[in-house]
Amino acid sequence: MERHDNFRVQMTRPKRFSWSKFVVVILAALILLAAAFGLYAYMALRPMAKAESTVQRVVKDKTSLTNLHDLTVDYRDGTTYAVLGTQDGKQKVAVMHGKNGQVKVFDYGKGLSKKSLKNKLQDQYAAKRIYSANLSEYQNTLVWEVSYQSKDGSLNYLTLDYQNGTVYRAVNGI
Repeated sequence: MERHDNFRVQMTRPKRFSWSKFVVVILAALILLAAAFGLYAYMALRPMAKAESTVQRVVKDKTSLTNLHDLTVDYRDGTTYAVLGTQDGKQKVAVMHGKNGQVKVFDYGKGLSKKSLKNKLQDQYAAKRIYSANLSEYQNTLVWEVSYQSKDGSLNYLTLDYQNGTVYRAVNGI
């Protein structure tokens, strides 16, 4: 090293790559991305969680159902919520229309199960993919509101009686 007026003059060296700083920066970026994704998911699911708690509260207030579970939502004729529960040891389903808050209770368990509904759609309607199958009410009857894709690729909607599978409404080939 040279001395110049009592100062050391150092030769400039190229800076070395710091793996520890690189790892810290990558980890910080991943943590920020995970936090942003978590916040986005929370904000996206918040309205449905709020609606679910509201529906369960209204059903508990207006009926004697207990052990409420399996909430489904149907948007075909406005928003209709269906929630399963028990009353006197029997399975029941409460259907609530979002616009007026009216709750109707139907017997559950002696009709088409989801599995038999799926088999019926595949056998009779050549369903390639089932998008949704929700319980709802149509003309004071418990029904399945179903949307599915047929083998030819068209979108179809069915309203089937819960008890026997009779078709009330059908929209084919959308």
